[in-house]
Amino acid sequence: MHGIMVNISTTFHFYISQGPVRRFIYLFELSSDMGGKPLRAIDLFAGAGGMSLGFELAGVEVVAAVEYCEKAMKTHEHNFPNHLTYCDDICNVKTSTVISDLERKGIQKKDIDLVIGGPPCPGFSNIGRSKIISLLRDKKWKWKGRPPNEWRHQFVQDPRNKLFLEFVRFVRDFEPRGFVMENVTGMLTSKNSAGQMITDLIHNSFVEIGYECKMEVLHADKLGVPQARKRVIFIGWKKNSPKDAFSHPQMKENFEWTSVDAISDLPFVSQEGGFSKKEHGASNNGYQDLMRFKAYQNACRIDPRTGKVPSSKAELNCHKGRWVNPRDRAIFPQLQAPEHGKRVTYDQIDPAKLKFPSPWKWDAKNRLVKNSKMKSGRNQYKWYRTDSFKDKIRRISAHKPCPTLVAHMATDTYMYVHPTEDRTLTPQEAARIQSFPDSFDFSVVPFTSQYRQIGNAVPPFMGKAIAEEIVQTWKNNTSISIK
Repeated sequence: MHGIMVNISTTFHFYISQGPVRRFIYLFELSSDMGGKPLRAIDLFAGAGGMSLGFELAGVEVVAAVEYCEKAMKTHEHNFPNHLTYCDDICNVKTSTVISDLERKGIQKKDIDLVIGGPPCPGFSNIGRSKIISLLRDKKWKWKGRPPNEWRHQFVQDPRNKLFLEFVRFVRDFEPRGFVMENVTGMLTSKNSAGQMITDLIHNSFVEIGYECKMEVLHADKLGVPQARKRVIFIGWKKNSPKDAFSHPQMKENFEWTSVDAISDLPFVSQEGGFSKKEHGASNNGYQDLMRFKAYQNACRIDPRTGKVPSSKAELNCHKGRWVNPRDRAIFPQLQAPEHGKRVTYDQIDPAKLKFPSPWKWDAKNRLVKNSKMKSGRNQYKWYRTDSFKDKIRRISAHKPCPTLVAHMATDTYMYVHPTEDRTLTPQEAARIQSFPDSFDFSVVPFTSQYRQIGNAVPPFMGKAIAEEIVQTWKNNTSISIK
């Protein structure tokens, strides 16, 4: 192994205890190129594990994770059984406790090379900000001293928007070689109550603890993810260690994969919903190969359900559809998003001209789709508003990446009508679009939680692209120094 010293006992014990010997060999060989040890990271605000998975697919060993949501942590622990995990408000998690717990696993504080994660900041997102503004205008919240026309441009004082300071605390106390922090692009126009840009506050917070800090907006679709998702990525390294400087990954000129490229091999799901009993279709492209098994195989990563590295298509774990109601069975076929031609949105549909499943009919007076013959159960559906719902019900374009998936598709999937079928996306399809391989198992949590966790996640392939940039840069610098 290039004659480089390495602490074999600790590393070997950590991996043999898992069983995946191939993964151990893979990381051991990579660590030889990195100066005799694998790069190690801790993941904060880890969610189900999108960022962790991306870094691990790039060869970084994530050893600990902090996440507040119990259901998200359940998914995380299932897919990363050897992570040291803390299911708690990060404000309650002492770094001294994490350091002590890692030491009991044979990992020292100096072994942590990276702190990664994405603090949740609801006031920064367009959806979160709109909700907060609505509450303010309805006088359900109060914010003195600011006229209504300034609300949209100010940093709303939701305490969750300050959780980035907990991320800074972990960087300060662990003193890693570098960090990666992800957030939504809404923060680019957010200010605090004093009028200071929140991005400047974040930058200055890292500078104050001795780190350089660079920010860039990354486009997931230009990093191998079939989704038009933009995220602000802060990266940094110690000021006194310029050899550890690294860059954001280079994005491609155009997107690589479309929504259909991501999911066209998945089994057919009917409008009746439930799990599909059909088989996979043939793989149609390299992305589908990666999703079926190659992403895990390339990284020698095990499928948590089998305990083995997959060598062929993995069993699907959340390809379950929602039942399509009679109103939407008439609406969905009308929604069009052609590559060449006119897009048809919900507001352009005339319910009086639709053919509803018999005996359902349009009641123009009350603006209802109604079944007068039903004596029990739900026998009517309201027609959605056409002013505010124009894009609420839309078909995903087949010829380009999917629009950004969001967490509230857990209760509202109508923003995401399948590109070629008249139904909404299954969690498995949403996971594919987020770049979660099929071996990543969401089945340990309820159906709606699967959607929420997928929508909240950092796309693993975005994380992988960032991690690969770090790994390659530091690998090239091993001749200078390695911790």
